[in-house]
Amino acid sequence: MENNASTNTSSLPAGLSQDSEQDNILHTLLEGYSVYVRPYLWLDILTVILFLIGGVVYLKTAVPLYRSTCQLHVNSQDLKVTDMRGIVDPNFQPGDTFINTQILLMQSTEMLSKANQLAGIQEGYKGPIVKRVPGTMLVDLSVESHNPDVAAKMANTIAEVYLESVRSRKVEITFTGMNLLRDQLEEVRKSREVAMTELLEFKNKHQIFNLQENYTALVSQISSLNGIATDAKLEETELATTLASIKENRSNAVRLMPYLVPSGSDAGGNLSSLKMLYFTHETTLPGLLMQYNEAHTAVKTHRQVSQMLKDAQEAEVDTSIDGLELRYQRSKKRRELVDQQIADLRQQLTELDRISGDYRMRETACESLDATYAMLINRINEIKISSAATTVDTSSIFLVMPAFKAAVPFFPNTGKVLRMALLLGIAAAAGLSYILGSINNKVTRIEEVNALFQNKLPVFGAVPFFEKDEMELLNSTGEETIDEVFRNIRTSLNLSMLTRGSRILAVSSPLPRDGKTFIALNLARSFARDKKRVLLIGLDLRKPRLDKLLEPFLPEGTERKGISNVLIGDCKLEDVIIPIKQFGMDVALSGPVPPNPSELLSSGGLKEILEEAQQKYDLVIIDTAPILAVSDTLIIASHHVPILLTTRLFHVTRPVLRSLRDRLAQVNISLAGLIANNVDAPKNAYGYYSDNYGYGYGYGYGYGYGASKTSKKKK
Repeated sequence: MENNASTNTSSLPAGLSQDSEQDNILHTLLEGYSVYVRPYLWLDILTVILFLIGGVVYLKTAVPLYRSTCQLHVNSQDLKVTDMRGIVDPNFQPGDTFINTQILLMQSTEMLSKANQLAGIQEGYKGPIVKRVPGTMLVDLSVESHNPDVAAKMANTIAEVYLESVRSRKVEITFTGMNLLRDQLEEVRKSREVAMTELLEFKNKHQIFNLQENYTALVSQISSLNGIATDAKLEETELATTLASIKENRSNAVRLMPYLVPSGSDAGGNLSSLKMLYFTHETTLPGLLMQYNEAHTAVKTHRQVSQMLKDAQEAEVDTSIDGLELRYQRSKKRRELVDQQIADLRQQLTELDRISGDYRMRETACESLDATYAMLINRINEIKISSAATTVDTSSIFLVMPAFKAAVPFFPNTGKVLRMALLLGIAAAAGLSYILGSINNKVTRIEEVNALFQNKLPVFGAVPFFEKDEMELLNSTGEETIDEVFRNIRTSLNLSMLTRGSRILAVSSPLPRDGKTFIALNLARSFARDKKRVLLIGLDLRKPRLDKLLEPFLPEGTERKGISNVLIGDCKLEDVIIPIKQFGMDVALSGPVPPNPSELLSSGGLKEILEEAQQKYDLVIIDTAPILAVSDTLIIASHHVPILLTTRLFHVTRPVLRSLRDRLAQVNISLAGLIANNVDAPKNAYGYYSDNYGYGYGYGYGYGYGASKTSKKKK
């Protein structure tokens, strides 16, 4: 059954789920209202009214305060000499620091003392209260007093004293500044003359006419010599390579010399001529050998000439090597001379840089002294102009608006006091309601019960608190108050769909001592008086109360068998039905208390009993066990039996009802309606009604779910 409930919930559409969440929130709010607000609404209203009265009393008794405000323009951008060395005015600082300093000056003890002497005020006042107008250079100076004339006069006097102090401070600083500036001007003039003399002497000593041209000429010479040095280095390298190659291949020097000697060399040309002559001479040798033999004089002469040509070639090679050695030494010497010239020029360039730096340093010092000299002269002229023109109107600190006498007090503020009293009253009322609601968790109205069930249950009636004993109430004639109460409940049930669609209903309660058995009995009696065949079944198998209530009305010698006997198969339903002639109805008592009531009710016999009873009677009313105490009632409800919940007001608590609601939700069982008991009980009924009838007739459970108690009547 629980699984079915969870499945149905998960299959709900998204829109319906959101509506359900909104309904839950609304019901929670309504529940909170009914628990914490509605029971103590009169107390909340009284609390708010008392706080408002307190606020009115405060307004009537409080001494009024008047505030007068004057406005000043405060700006540090004035002609002053505080930028110069040796002149320090701590009251003049840039930006916000300056304004904050001026505010502290306005509030200083010295200013207040002078203002008191000037105004001759003896009455008490508060102030000055100085605040800057955000985003501007304006400052509001306010004074508060019980006398509006005193407030206005002191505000204007403090402003006047402050402006006068600014003027006198500026005149004093200007006089001191002028003297100091003149001294500084004389010092700068002397320093400037000394610097100019040193600059001219340095220029003449080093013959500086145009440093840039000298620098450019030296750089140009170094660049030119760098090119010459590069060429000399290349030539030196080439000659050294040639000599090394010839020495490594001396045997082939004659053949390689033309390729190694640089083009244009005489040695290369002579060697080539000798080689040509040698080759030409050798071409004639074959012809001679054809004519003559080796011993012939012509052949021998030919070979001697060839040897002479070879020797001439070798001599030419030696001569070329000596020439290359000479050229190599000459090229090396030339390259060393060029490198020495470059080094000398670079030394001159470094010296020129040093001289140029010294010159520029002296020149910059002279220019700085010139600028300082000019600035001092300009500042002296500015101070002279400022001193001649300084008044309150031309200064950057001046009065914008004087203070006027206040027509109405600013304190106490009627609207603010009443709003504060209202807020405090509401807060106190809310706190008091929460504390009382948390301490007293008993339910006193049927609306609170219904709110816990989201106001979805119909309320069929309410049983008031009765002073009479329960037996006196059961012996009513039919025209008494209790008869009218249950007649109204019967009418509500007849008008609802509950009794039209079903011939059976059960009456239960959250816990014992809620009066469910007495209500079930009187409800059955009321339907019987309406000419209906009614059967009242006692299915509270653990601690049956119906047997004790009907004891005086049972026929003598009645066998005490009941529903428990029918469930175990000991007899049939018709065997345990007892007619009650005084009430005009039949009763089936619970019978002997079985050891296993839940298992007995879960057997198949209960369904047959209920079906048989509905076939024979117009209405079957069942008295069940409390829902939270045991699970018997839930088993009965699973057979499609509507459950009427009886709650005993001023006794049942909210936690109990919440537990009942959650328990029913777990097993997916809905209640058919509510009947309230003990309605409108007096406030001292917490100890009285528990054993007198109304709701409390003494339901002491001892077997299975509660400790038994003896019902005693208190008078």
